[in-house]
Amino acid sequence: MQDDHIKDQDIKNYLKNHPEFFEENASLLAEIQLPSPHGSGTISLAERQQLAQRDKIDALKERFAELVIIAQENDAIANKIHALNVELHKAKNFDEIEQLVTDLLPEHFDLSDTCLRIWANPLDASTHAHLVFSPISEAAKTWITAQSRPYCGKPPVIVSEDWFIEPAASVAIVPLQLAQTIGFLALASDDENRFFDEMGTDFVSRIGEILSAALSRYVE
Repeated sequence: MQDDHIKDQDIKNYLKNHPEFFEENASLLAEIQLPSPHGSGTISLAERQQLAQRDKIDALKERFAELVIIAQENDAIANKIHALNVELHKAKNFDEIEQLVTDLLPEHFDLSDTCLRIWANPLDASTHAHLVFSPISEAAKTWITAQSRPYCGKPPVIVSEDWFIEPAASVAIVPLQLAQTIGFLALASDDENRFFDEMGTDFVSRIGEILSAALSRYVE
């Protein structure tokens, strides 16, 4: 077996070092028969190479189509985030911002529910009775403040029963930050694969940033 391997390598080296061999023996390419990669029977070496190239081209076309779809989906999400940003800037008071989080976010981003909680003090004391300012456990505050990026995945133990109307299968928890963390926005889905560990968080981070900026007019 060792001698066969050496002979195979010798042949490979010879063909690599003498490419003119194929030009001088062009008819040999048609005579050599190999098993077809797409079924029974045999095909010539030249045909086999053509099929291999065709398969590579088909794979590239399929990958390109996938990238086009991803680009289109990302563009659609970016447009929705822009629309959210516009609406947040148009909001005339805190209640309108909360309404956008409650209604517009689930509708535009296909979410089952959202939860907005703020532990910074409102500039208008009358706003403090709002559900958004409901007490949050110190454990939850510590956990959220420690996050360097939005959390995506199965609901962690800090998720309270009053965050969502129905239990979430997966969540994205986005810290809201000004000079420091002032609260969080939680996005819920009934699809366990919607939010997952290691997913890209650029879009949810952007939502958190524009919402934090909008809230800066109403908290201290």
